[in-house]
Amino acid sequence: MSNLAPLHVDNMNLADAMGFSSSSSGSKVQSSLYRITTTVIQEVSPETNKIVSSPVFKIKKGVDEEFLAREVEVRLFAERQRWQRWDSENNTFQKTVMSNNLNGDLKDTLGTFNLGRPTGYVKDFNALPQDMKDLMRSVNRVKVMMGMARVIDPFTEDGGPITDNYVEEIPFVSDIKNRDSLKSIDGVVGKLMGKRISPVEHTVALLGDVQAMPTGVKYATIVASMGERVGFSDGDNDVLADFLDYVEKNNEYILTRWEENNTAKLSSEDSAIVSNIVDLEDFE
Repeated sequence: MSNLAPLHVDNMNLADAMGFSSSSSGSKVQSSLYRITTTVIQEVSPETNKIVSSPVFKIKKGVDEEFLAREVEVRLFAERQRWQRWDSENNTFQKTVMSNNLNGDLKDTLGTFNLGRPTGYVKDFNALPQDMKDLMRSVNRVKVMMGMARVIDPFTEDGGPITDNYVEEIPFVSDIKNRDSLKSIDGVVGKLMGKRISPVEHTVALLGDVQAMPTGVKYATIVASMGERVGFSDGDNDVLADFLDYVEKNNEYILTRWEENNTAKLSSEDSAIVSNIVDLEDFE
């Protein structure tokens, strides 16, 4: 185990900075982060010689670097949460700022709060108007996990092994919205925090599992388990600071979009009031 001093962030509570807590159920430049997602591939089973569906992790950086792995070991440095909704008309995701929790009013790229969702927990969902029910169903809770990953036996999309690269840890970000995946990861993190062990100094092993929708469409979920305690590594403080910078820069972009769209949403009545105020100021 490393004898390095534990992490610290100037003028911040470490648990708040990381986004983890004992009750818990980026980078300097975004292009330096690898993005990890789950997917299902079709391949021939060596045991049965039949085509099977297999869960894998897709690891991607930029537009040119992409590969797959069946297992990943991670050290988690920070997590944040946000609301997110797919905007089919504009072919993009609408998002809120990232926060430690989703209990408050989070500004979003539409110039509203929470992408139109009510604030906090809704006690009686069935009592809501149908249009609000539909809106809430379209908005997903996303947990953004940030950390360092060690990729186990990476391979190319056509199945060829990658032997020379990715021996060392790589910085990653992963957007997780599947409930089973969240429950599994949160369960392991909760156990670590309950033992007063930082998720930075203990690895978490991630595997995939194939699930099927009622329509038959298959998708992959994450199954997390305890790895081993490895201690802190040289440079971990800088890595944590870089992830916090990544969060800040992403939130700055969201807030800029909020300002632009919120201003554009001024009603004609509001505009008239503003105009009158200006006229009065000119008169005075």
